[in-house]
Amino acid sequence: MSRKKTLSIIICMIFFLIIVLLGVQKYENIKNPHKAFEKDLNKLQKVQEPNIVSPEPLQEREYIQRDLISQPQVELVDSFKKNVINILLLGVDSSEERESINMGYRSDSIIVASVDLDKKEIKMLSIPRDTYTEVPGSKNKDKINHAMAFGGGPKKNGNQYAVEAVEGLLGIDIHYYITVDMDAVKIVVDSIGGVVIDVERDMGSSEKVLEKGEKRLNGEEALIYIRNRDTPEGDFARIGQQQRFLLALFEQVKDNGKLSDIIPLYLKLKDKIYTDLKIEQIGALALLLKDISLEDIKTFTLKGRGMRIDGIYYLEIDRKYMEDIVKEHF
Repeated sequence: MSRKKTLSIIICMIFFLIIVLLGVQKYENIKNPHKAFEKDLNKLQKVQEPNIVSPEPLQEREYIQRDLISQPQVELVDSFKKNVINILLLGVDSSEERESINMGYRSDSIIVASVDLDKKEIKMLSIPRDTYTEVPGSKNKDKINHAMAFGGGPKKNGNQYAVEAVEGLLGIDIHYYITVDMDAVKIVVDSIGGVVIDVERDMGSSEKVLEKGEKRLNGEEALIYIRNRDTPEGDFARIGQQQRFLLALFEQVKDNGKLSDIIPLYLKLKDKIYTDLKIEQIGALALLLKDISLEDIKTFTLKGRGMRIDGIYYLEIDRKYMEDIVKEHF
C-alpha cells in the first residue's frame, strides 16, 4: 500500500472518529437537558455578573448583547441559579397577500414558557397582542405584537425585537425563542390525526363553520379555533383557546407516543419555524416532556384596561398583577 493511500485512510478514520464523538456528545446532551443548556446559561450568567467578561465574543449569541440595565420595570430574576430556561413562543400569520401590505409579521400569539429542568414543570404566560409598551424600532410606545413587524419579520430581526419587547415589559431574561408560522400548526395537527377540543361556541365564517361541542379538529379547523376572537372577550377569548389547544396538543402527542417525532417534524417544517435552539436542545426538551404531565403545566394571562389613543385600541397592563405573577412564578 502506498504511503499516500495510507495517509488518506488515516485521515478518513480521524474524520469518522470526530463525527462519532460529536454524535455521542449530542446524544448525551439530548439525554440530559442540563447538559444541553449548561453552556448557554453559563454564558448568560457571566454577562449578568458586573465584573466578569465572557471569554467568548459577545456577538456569538444575539441575546447576550441585550442591555439588561435598560430593563428596570421589574426586578430581574436570576433564572440560571434555578436551572430554569425561558422560551418565547411566537405565532405569526403570514401569506403573500398579507406580506405585500406589511401585515404578515405581527406576532398575534405571544407566550413565555418557563421550563424548570429540576422540577420538570412548565409555566406559560400569555401576553395580549395589544399590550401597550416600549417596542424596539419605535420612538413611542406601541402594541407589543408590532415588535415583530418593526424588526422586519422572523427572517430578519423580528424575533430579536419581540424578545427585547417582552424582556422590557416583564423584566425577565428570555433565553430562546420559537416563532411558528400558523401554516405549520395545520401541518402538525394533520400529521398526528387531529386534536380533540371541546369548542366553546360556534365560530368561523360562512365558508367554514366550526360548531360548538367536543370534536376532533383537523389542521384547517384547528386554525379557525386558535385564531377566532369573535366574542365580547375578544383577544382574551382567543388567548384562552390557544392555551387550551396547546395543552390538548401536548396531551395527545404524549399519549400517542409522538414526542419522538418532534425533531423529524421540526426538520420537515424548518422553513416555517424559526428558533435559536440547537437541534440537541430541541431533542432534550422533547425528552423532558415525557416526564411532564398536564398537572405540571400552569397557564397565566396578563390582564389590563382597554384604552384608545388617536382612535387606536391598546391594552394598558395591570402592572401590580403582572409583577406579582412574575415574581411568584417566573
